[in-house]
Amino acid sequence: MGELARFEDIRIKMYPRDIQKHKEPHFHVILSDGSRASVAIANGRILEGKLNKRQKDLIKAWMLIHREEIWDRWNKAVAGEYIERIEPKGI
Repeated sequence: MGELARFEDIRIKMYPRDIQKHKEPHFHVILSDGSRASVAIANGRILEGKLNKRQKDLIKAWMLIHREEIWDRWNKAVAGEYIERIEPKGI
């Protein structure tokens, strides 16, 4: 399991070869209360689950700051390669 980032009550993960269910590039959000969501990398759309406005705003800001790194990790995940953490910047 590749944990990309952790901030506030949010953990963001990608899983190797995780292309079956959503069929589009995405990452998983796991909240401290145990709830989960899947988020499209291309546009931040929630594919599954729910996030409140604050959580959505934090994740979208993180995505803007780390867009290239997120795509890099997606390509590695699809290829079954090791997925490195993304170092925090600005959040």
